[in-house]
Amino acid sequence: MLISNLALHCIASFFRGQESMIPQNVESRLPFVLLSANYVRNFKMQLLNVHGKAEKFSVGLLELPFRVGVPFNIPLELQDEFGHATQLTNDIKPILEASGLTLQYEELTAGANCIIKGVTAKGCVNSCQGKNFNLKITLPGLKEDTQIFKIRLQPGPPYQLKVKPDSEILKIENGTAFPFQVEVLDESGNITAQPKLIVHCKFLGASNLPVYSVDCSNAGTNILTGPVIHVLNIKKDQMLKARIEIPSCKDVPPVEKMIKLLPSSHVARLQVLSMNGQKAIQIKHQDEINWIAGDIMHNLIFQMYDEGEREIHITSAMAEKIKVNWTPKINREQLMQGLLPDVKVPTSVKDVRYCLISYLDDHVSLESAFTIRPLPDEPKHIKCKLEGSNTVQLGEDLQGEIDVMITDQYGNQVQTVTSACTGYLGVAGPGLDKSNLQITWQESTFTMRVKGIRFKPCALGSKELCFAWREFSDFLRVNLTAGSPAKLQIMDWPELEKPVAVINGRELLKPLVVQLCDEWGNPSPEPNVKISLTKSSNLKIVPSNHQHRTDDNGRANLGVISIHAPRGEHTLQLRALYNKIALECPVITFNVLPDPDKPIRLNVKYDKNASFPAGGTFPDFMVSVLSEDDNIIRNISPARISMKMWKGQGSGNRIPTDVTFSCSKIKDDKEDGFFYFRDKVIPERVGTYSIQFTFAMDKTNMLNSDQIIVEVVPNDPVRLLPDSLPATPAVSNVRAITSRTLVKDLHLHIMDEYNNHTGADLIGRVIAKIKSPNEDDTEIPQFQGKISTIEFPFDRGSAEIVSNLVLAENSPGRDSTEYILVFEPDLPALKKPLEPYRLSFMFYNDFKKQQQMATLTRERDQLSQSIGVYRNWFDTTNQLVNEMRCQVKEAETREIHLRNELRKHQIELPQTNTLQFVDSLIKQKMLDQDGLMKQPRRTCTLPNYPKGNQDILGKIAHLAQIEDNEAAKVISWHLASDMDCVVTLTTEAARSIFDETQGRQQVLPLDSIYKTLPDWNRPLPHLRNGKICFRPVGNPVFARDLLTFPDNVEHCQTVFGMLLGDTIIIDNLDAANHYRKEVVKITPCPTLLTREGDRIRSNGKFGGLQNKAPPMDKLRGMVFGAPVPKLYSAFTGQIDLLQQYRAAVVKLDDVNKDLNLHLRSLNTPEMLKKKQELAEQEKSLMLIEQKLGMTPSDKVSELLLQPVILDMPDTPIPPKRMRKETVKKLYR
Repeated sequence: MLISNLALHCIASFFRGQESMIPQNVESRLPFVLLSANYVRNFKMQLLNVHGKAEKFSVGLLELPFRVGVPFNIPLELQDEFGHATQLTNDIKPILEASGLTLQYEELTAGANCIIKGVTAKGCVNSCQGKNFNLKITLPGLKEDTQIFKIRLQPGPPYQLKVKPDSEILKIENGTAFPFQVEVLDESGNITAQPKLIVHCKFLGASNLPVYSVDCSNAGTNILTGPVIHVLNIKKDQMLKARIEIPSCKDVPPVEKMIKLLPSSHVARLQVLSMNGQKAIQIKHQDEINWIAGDIMHNLIFQMYDEGEREIHITSAMAEKIKVNWTPKINREQLMQGLLPDVKVPTSVKDVRYCLISYLDDHVSLESAFTIRPLPDEPKHIKCKLEGSNTVQLGEDLQGEIDVMITDQYGNQVQTVTSACTGYLGVAGPGLDKSNLQITWQESTFTMRVKGIRFKPCALGSKELCFAWREFSDFLRVNLTAGSPAKLQIMDWPELEKPVAVINGRELLKPLVVQLCDEWGNPSPEPNVKISLTKSSNLKIVPSNHQHRTDDNGRANLGVISIHAPRGEHTLQLRALYNKIALECPVITFNVLPDPDKPIRLNVKYDKNASFPAGGTFPDFMVSVLSEDDNIIRNISPARISMKMWKGQGSGNRIPTDVTFSCSKIKDDKEDGFFYFRDKVIPERVGTYSIQFTFAMDKTNMLNSDQIIVEVVPNDPVRLLPDSLPATPAVSNVRAITSRTLVKDLHLHIMDEYNNHTGADLIGRVIAKIKSPNEDDTEIPQFQGKISTIEFPFDRGSAEIVSNLVLAENSPGRDSTEYILVFEPDLPALKKPLEPYRLSFMFYNDFKKQQQMATLTRERDQLSQSIGVYRNWFDTTNQLVNEMRCQVKEAETREIHLRNELRKHQIELPQTNTLQFVDSLIKQKMLDQDGLMKQPRRTCTLPNYPKGNQDILGKIAHLAQIEDNEAAKVISWHLASDMDCVVTLTTEAARSIFDETQGRQQVLPLDSIYKTLPDWNRPLPHLRNGKICFRPVGNPVFARDLLTFPDNVEHCQTVFGMLLGDTIIIDNLDAANHYRKEVVKITPCPTLLTREGDRIRSNGKFGGLQNKAPPMDKLRGMVFGAPVPKLYSAFTGQIDLLQQYRAAVVKLDDVNKDLNLHLRSLNTPEMLKKKQELAEQEKSLMLIEQKLGMTPSDKVSELLLQPVILDMPDTPIPPKRMRKETVKKLYR
């Protein structure tokens, strides 16, 4: 049974999973029988292995890309008539066709895989991206024998190079680049590209030729070019070979081109010519040209040539590109004609000019340079040059050498001269010594050298030397200095042949300055020369540095020295050692005078026979300060002298001073210079005391007198007292003797009122007896033996009761009654009786009660002693508080008073920060005062005479001062003959000066002046009896009223009253004549001086040089000095007030602090406790005294009289100080 189409379709569906094709015509060819499913499957597998004859085909997958000339394969899939894959028979040859292509293949492989192998396509594709072609494949013999498909054919691999231009020989100019158009072609002539397709061109035929390269990887074509081709020194055509190739494609044959290299037509060389007359001289590059200095180089020709040595005509455009370095402006017209700008040759042969001509265009940069070296011109000058220092010492040759050179007009040395020129050189100069002059020729430097320049003795300073050669000359300055040191001179010192009067301990009027000098007396500036000093053995110089060195000027300033030596003449000499040669200055002789103002000792006068009883008054001490001349120094403030006293004898420099007394006020004492210490209290304790008087020379130095040793003796006897107060006895009249003993071992002494033992020379007795405080009481206890009195011997101021003083047994007396044991001294030698010593005691009849009362009595004594100490301490404290309050009140009053005084000087003080304000104000006032003193002020430069004696007042020029300049000038001129006169108080002092100066110094003793001189307060002549006789003009005033005297006012008034008399100062000569005419009508007219410098004598004569004052500078310093400005005195007063106010404020603050501190101390817990203890003790004492039946507080009063309780010091201390010391001890 045949299989139907439907069955076949079912079978095909069943096997679709096996991806097999069932031929459509299988139904007609195979007789299948319907079998089971398994059979059918087995049958199909057998069918797959059967194929039919190839009837048609298709093109399989192709491998891209397709390139010209590159073989590729075309796979074919053959099918039978049923579409089943089949095989191709061997006898079929495929036919390949494509429009525009030539196709070839190698073979066709038959079998299961049918492939047309080795297919190559050639043809034009027009671009590197390729071209699409329709490829037709025909398999003859097949039912469907043709298949057409598209392929994109790209250019093939590089096969050849195409280079344009096509000419074999190419022409280019030297210095240009040649561009080649290169194309990379495949074998069909298509432009092809591939990665790393680099085309190179190498030039052959010369050295240093460039290599061109271009990348054709993208387009297969490009312009092959590179750097310019430049061959050096080419003068004619030159052949080069260009080889173009692809290094990465060895199969591509290279292309060679011949290149004809032509010389460049651009500028290749510059040429500079210099016209020398009609001849042109070429100036080569970097040539050096010698030319006359300062001349101008004309006619410089400039030419340009190309590589072929063809001259190039300079156009306007080319002229713009030509630059020169010696001028910023170039004449373009001349440059186009080939003329360069003129060159100015430097004037100095040292200045070489570098000239540069440059040309720069787009093709070349050219330079031509030459150097101009100036040559010296004809001789026009000579020039002198000093090698070394220009300083020459007098008497020595100039150490430096002078070279004289001949120069042209610009100073360039002319080197064409010879040694014969030295004969024409001459040297001249003021003071020049030509004896050692030498002129030599220096061949190496072409100069004339001059040596041996020295000068004769002449004025030092700058010297001008003239050097002349032919008609030329030059000048050279040298500095002539002093010669080598030959002697030593003292500068600005008076005549050394006379002794110089100096006061011991005083400084010299001028500094001691020595100068090294040469043998002609010129100062020699030799530094670091040692100056030594030799002097008399007993002459002391301060400062004591005896060695000095000269400065850069050859001077040694020893400064202002002080002379200390005994009275008389002493010598001093300065020496210098220079080059082992001793130089000595003249010997200075000092006439040392004692210093009348220097205190050296204190003279103390007093009654040396006086005694010094304790508590009494010292005799008057009269103290004077003596100077070196043993005269009393006057005008000393009493506050500077004090009296010091201490117990014992002080030794050494440190004095244990306990008391200091100030000087007493002067009681109309006529003796000036004496200071009195009156009514000074003698210490209250006996012993040896030392007294010394001191004079405060300054803040640190004190002058002490000799110590005066005094013995303070006891004063008059006053009372009888025991060594120590015995306890209050409590006795009874029982049998036991100890209960009846009043006192035992009692020593009684006679005391003065200050508790000093006295009466050592007294002899007598002491009577002891018992009294009752109640005079009406008749029952008085008796001593043992039933007696009422007992006598004891008294010898040498003491009575010793060695045996016990005992009451009689069963002695009368009232029980529990107080009695008094009285010791009365009986001393016949005393006119005034002494106070007896009384000792209270308690009497009891009962022994037990007596024992109880004895205990109470001891407690009473202890309480009494303690209460006495407390009361004494509190009394002293209260007194101290009262005194502190008084001090506060005084300080407040002082502060208010000074504040009001400052207000009078327009100084207002703030309420806060007062001290800071006052300090700043004091500082400012002091600065203002110093500034005022530093202002220039007229001074008298005439040296004053040393005041070696207090009787010497000084020279008249120094005794007075005048404020007005014009008045000072005319008065000084009027007294010119007297200005140098020394005024003394005594004729003896004047005679001493006369002898010391050998009569050369004029002197004026005041004790020889008649004292009836004109009244200093007399009115002017035109004022008579208080009326004005006429109205004067010109402001007349007595000349003496314009004078102010710094010291010795009364003596100076006497001197100038005698010298000036009634001389009047008036404004001008016309006013003076008018004044004189009117005055002579009523009274003689005195001498008139005008402020303009005219003088009308008292006789009326005026005019002439002798009556006309010269200018101030012609008076040679003999003029009265100007006083300190009045504002200075105002500043001084204000500063003094401010300092006093500051001290007052500080003191007020201090006393307030002390008072507040002390008041706070009174309220401390310790003080309150002491007050409480005192009240408790007083209450206890009152109760005990009530029990004892004694008078209250008697024992306390007795204890307060005893100084030993408080252990008070026995040195004389003022009351206030005593209280303070007491408080200190009680606080401890």
